[in-house]
Amino acid sequence: MIMALNTNLYSAKNILKVVFFMKIGIGIDTGGTYTDAVAYDFSTKTVLGSAKALTTKDDLSIGILEALDGLPKELLQRAEIISLSTTLATNACVENKGGNAKLIFFGGNKKVIDELGGKYGLPKTEDIYIQESYTRFSGEIEREPDWELFSRHIEKGYEHYDGVAIVEINAMKNGAVIEKKAKSIFQKKYDIPVICGHELFSELNCLQRASSTLLNAQLFPVIKELLDAIKVALIKRGINPALVIVRSDGSMMSEKYALDHPVETILCGPAASAIGALNLCRESNSIVIDMGGTTTDICLIKNNLPVTTVEGVSIGKWKTFVDGLYVKTVGLGGDSAIHYDSRRIFLEDYRIVPLCVAAEKYPVVVDNLKKLLSKKRKHTKYLYEHFILTKNINDNQRYTEEEKAFCRILENGPVILSDAAKAAGKDIYNLNVSRLIKDGVVQVCGFTPTDIMHIKKDFTRYSVEASLLAAEFVAHNLETSVEELCDMVYDEVKRKLYLNIVKVLLENKHPYYMRNGVGSEVEQFINESYEMARTGKIDSLISMTFNTEFSLVGIGAPIRIFLEDVAKMLKTRAVIPENFEVANALGAIAGNVTGSHAVEIRPNNTSEGTAGYTVFGNAGNRFFEKFEDAVEFAVHEAKEGAKKKAINRGATGNITVTCDVRHDSAKARNGIVYLGTTVTANAVGSIRF
Repeated sequence: MIMALNTNLYSAKNILKVVFFMKIGIGIDTGGTYTDAVAYDFSTKTVLGSAKALTTKDDLSIGILEALDGLPKELLQRAEIISLSTTLATNACVENKGGNAKLIFFGGNKKVIDELGGKYGLPKTEDIYIQESYTRFSGEIEREPDWELFSRHIEKGYEHYDGVAIVEINAMKNGAVIEKKAKSIFQKKYDIPVICGHELFSELNCLQRASSTLLNAQLFPVIKELLDAIKVALIKRGINPALVIVRSDGSMMSEKYALDHPVETILCGPAASAIGALNLCRESNSIVIDMGGTTTDICLIKNNLPVTTVEGVSIGKWKTFVDGLYVKTVGLGGDSAIHYDSRRIFLEDYRIVPLCVAAEKYPVVVDNLKKLLSKKRKHTKYLYEHFILTKNINDNQRYTEEEKAFCRILENGPVILSDAAKAAGKDIYNLNVSRLIKDGVVQVCGFTPTDIMHIKKDFTRYSVEASLLAAEFVAHNLETSVEELCDMVYDEVKRKLYLNIVKVLLENKHPYYMRNGVGSEVEQFINESYEMARTGKIDSLISMTFNTEFSLVGIGAPIRIFLEDVAKMLKTRAVIPENFEVANALGAIAGNVTGSHAVEIRPNNTSEGTAGYTVFGNAGNRFFEKFEDAVEFAVHEAKEGAKKKAINRGATGNITVTCDVRHDSAKARNGIVYLGTTVTANAVGSIRF
C-alpha cells in the first residue's frame, strides 16, 4: 500500500532529459510502522521524488520494495548509492526487544553488577557468565584466566543465542588480550556473531562498556534482517548501488561495519530526522519532533547544528558509550496502545497493530468486534484486542510446546483475546504470551491513536468501521461518548508531547537535569502548566508557564494533527516543512562519514611527584618521561584511530582530521592537581560511491 507523495515533481520526459547529469542517491527509512523512500540529487541537493509504504515486519523486503516502486523508475535505475536509516534498533531498545544475547564478563564483580548494573541496562548476574580475569587496575595481567574452565563452560548452551558479548574489566589498559583470546576460543566452537568491548569503545567504565557491548549483541539479528531485506529488494529490481547506513550521530557507515556494530544504529532514525529537518527548513534554532507509529523522537538544533550527547546515548533501560545526537525518545506514536483504568485513558509506551489496519486485511476483526459490542459488557480486560502470528516457531527449540501450540491457534489469522485464551485452555486472566510478544513472534492488535484519526477523519486509509466499533466498546466502559473519547485521546497525545518537549528544554538548560533527568516532582509541575496552557485557567494562588523562542519543527506523518496546539501552549511557532512525512529518508542520504577516537594520558604519580606519563595507545600502553612527548604520541594515535574508523565506515578520498586536547585537573589543599589528558580526534570524509 503505497502513498506516493511527490513522484510527479519531474515528469518522465523531463527525468530522461536531466537524469544523465545527476548524481542520484536513494534514502530509505524503515520505521516500526512505515517505510519511506526518497530520490535525491546530490548536485542540486533537491528531493526528486518520495514514497511511503507500510513496514512489513514478517518480511521487511516487501515494504522496502513497495516504497522503492513508488519512486520514478528512471531515477531508481540511475542511483549510485542507497543509504538506510531505521528506528528498528531504537524501538527494540524502547520496547526491550531484540535478539537473544549472552554477556561473558571477565573480572566482573557480582555484588557491584547486581547493585549498579541495572542503571546501565545490565541483567542480574545469574544471566551473565562471570569469570576471574586476574588483572590489576593498571591493566597488568597477574596470570592467565582459567581457559580450561572457560572452554568447559561454553561447551554447550550457546547454540540458541543470536549474539554473544565479551568484556574484560581492564581491557582498555592491557590491549584487550583476554577479550581477544576468549573470542578466538569461542569462535572455534560456534558460528555465532560475537563482539568484544574493545572493538566498540575505548572508555574505561566497565559496566557501561558491558551494557553497550551486550546491547550490540542483542541487535545483531535486527540489523542483519534489515540489510538482508534491502539486498533482496535490490536484486529483485536489478540494481546494485553502494549500500550504507546512518549512525546515531547522523554520519554514515558501510554495510560491513554496520553488521559488526549494530549498536551504532540505536538512534540512526532520530539522527536522520535531525539531518532531514535541517535540509527541509531554514530554522537555525528549533526543536525537531519526529512522530512515527511507535516512538516520538525529539532533538535540538542550535545555530544550525544538532546538539550532541556528552557521555553516550541513553535509550530505554540502556546507558551506552555510543556517540550520537542528543535525542529524547518517547514511546508515543500513532500506534501506541490505548488502555483505560476506571474513568481515564492512558497511552502505553509500546506499539500494537491498529484495529483499522488489521481489519483491512482480515475482515474477521470487524465480525469479532460486532459480536463483542452486542454483549454490552463492561470489563477491566481489553477484550477487543486480537493476537496475530508473525513468525513460524515450529522448529525453534527455544520455545515451549505450549508456546508453539498457541502460535498454531493463530495460523489462520487474528484471534480475539477471549477466543485465544479458550483455545489455549486458559482463562483471559492467566493467558501469558509475553515472551512471544517480546520476541516479535506474536503481535497484539488493538485500539490506537491511528484508530482515533480514522474516526475523526484525519486519516482514513484503513477500516473506519473497526475503529468505531472499538471506540464504542471503550466509551461504554468509561461511561462517555465516542466524541469525548476521541478528544481525550488527542489531548493525551498533546500532553505527552508538551511534557517531553519541556523536559528536553530543561535538560539542555540545566546540567543537573541533563545528568539526572527530570524527576516525577518536576513532571507534576509541567503537567499542571500544560493544564493551565490548555484551558487558559490560571491558578489564583500560583501559576507557572513554559515558553520558548525555539520553533517546533514537525516531521513524521501524524505530527501535523497535534503540533500547532502544542506550539501555541509554548508561545512559539509550529513549522511543518514540505516532505515532512519522509524527512528521515532524506536525512539518511544527506550525511557524511565520520570517525572519532580518543586517547588518554595518565600521570604516573609517586610519593615524590610525577614520574612520567602513560599513554593508552591503539596497540598498547607507552611510557614517556616528558609530557610533550606523551601528547605528541597521543595526538598521532588519536588521528590514526579516527582516520581508520572513518575508512572502516566507508569514507574515501580526502579525509579531514581535527584534534582536540583537553587537560583534566582538580583543586586540592596544596593547589591544582593534574589528573590526566584526553586527546580526541575527529575525521570527516565522503561516502564511497
